[in-house]
Amino acid sequence: MILLMAVPGLISCNTTEEKEEMTAERSGIGEVSFTSSEAELKQAWEWAKKTALSYVREGDAVGPWYEAALPGRDAFCMRDVSHQSTGAAVLGLDQHSKNMLFRFAENISESKDWCSYWEINKDNLPAPVDYKNDKDFWYNLPANFDVIDACFRMYLWCGDTSYVTDPVFLHFYEKSLTDYVERWDLRADSIMSRKRIMNLPEGATSENHHYYDKRGIPGYYEGGGGKMQMGIDLLAAQYAAYKWYHHRIFAPAQQESLWLSEANKIDSIIRVQLWDPDKKAFRSIIYEDGSCDYSVSSQGQDFSHYLLHYYVLSDAEMINSILDNYSKNKEGMTIELASHMPEIFFRYGRPDDGIFMLKHLTDSNTFRREYPENPFSVVGAFITGLMGINADATENYISSFSGLEDSGAWARADELPVLGKQISLLHQGRHTSILKNHSEDTIYWQPYLQGVQDHWYVNNEKTRYSGQSNEWYGIEVSSWHVSVGPGETVSISAFQNKQIYEE
Repeated sequence: MILLMAVPGLISCNTTEEKEEMTAERSGIGEVSFTSSEAELKQAWEWAKKTALSYVREGDAVGPWYEAALPGRDAFCMRDVSHQSTGAAVLGLDQHSKNMLFRFAENISESKDWCSYWEINKDNLPAPVDYKNDKDFWYNLPANFDVIDACFRMYLWCGDTSYVTDPVFLHFYEKSLTDYVERWDLRADSIMSRKRIMNLPEGATSENHHYYDKRGIPGYYEGGGGKMQMGIDLLAAQYAAYKWYHHRIFAPAQQESLWLSEANKIDSIIRVQLWDPDKKAFRSIIYEDGSCDYSVSSQGQDFSHYLLHYYVLSDAEMINSILDNYSKNKEGMTIELASHMPEIFFRYGRPDDGIFMLKHLTDSNTFRREYPENPFSVVGAFITGLMGINADATENYISSFSGLEDSGAWARADELPVLGKQISLLHQGRHTSILKNHSEDTIYWQPYLQGVQDHWYVNNEKTRYSGQSNEWYGIEVSSWHVSVGPGETVSISAFQNKQIYEE
């Protein structure tokens, strides 16, 4: 057994040699590791990490990239990159993600009605399977907003300021939230009554135009046969993009903006027009004839999870209606949607479902588990979900909350790149967390632990400070604001000298 204050790799170094090793440059790809008291979780991580890294590519005309589309296409698409970027950052692939996101940003153009290329291949060309010319190509309208969301998430996780200073990215954000919205009639005041087929050359028909009803699909659901007027995921992505742009570009100068106003209007549409209080469910797809679908779970597709992915909802009844539906259909979703589920379940207080999905998505019997989006998303969910890590590089700040309900279980991530630095973090149940800062700069850490008590043990010393008390989905939690200096380790626990795991 190993005592709390003697965890290998997490406790403060005593020798000069150890300190020098600890602060050395550690920025390589795939250095992050995960281990756990549960062998099945460790196996799931190892499969996901190995499989994700097998899709990493370099030396092509497009620059550093990873596969983010159907295998075999040698390409990456806007939706998949946006979702895979968190897992990629965990694996040290932030430069790959930035290059891919930049490629989408630089290819926005008026000739494509302010779309970019939906899918780009290794030769830095639009993938021919999705593109004929600038007026005939496949495009899902949430894509611009999804890319904006990914860019700002990467900014906060990695600390790369080019996401908010590079003219190419700024041009993409601005055009997406103005000209793109106008061209596709996506303003909050008109989005519910917009035409489905738009922006095609005069005389275009389904017979002479290959992507006639695929150029401007108003959601990620692709089974509407050109009759879907609006998907709830489009609204969710647009809401997120407006909020990001307001808070990260405009908030320092003003408290109100067009972007925040539009976000609030979209929020009202979602909560008032799309929520059915009798069915206690969302109308997730609206068709041109006014009819709707509440869910297409029977097809393994239900995109209402985007309301949770983008933090749109705060109402518990609305949140639980979505979670309950997904919990009942955990094994019935297509892999593209299922890969979102572990992180969402952890985030919204359903760790049992989250752990189930981490195992299910990496099980050899799971259909299409090799689809690139899946292993990348699983890697991301281990860190942001099971380990509960959130980051804001602008404040040099991370928070954490364990997804382990079993007080005897432990999990540890080592050599994790975040904030442009590296850390290690260990959780024992929800009563003990230990963070080690491998970098040469101070990191500010807000750990959350379950329970409220008169005293806790900080670095194994009893303290009267009881932390800040909060409630998290029915659980009482305590949190602290802790500075972790260069090379330092900080532990917070409900116990002193607690024996925490076996090796």
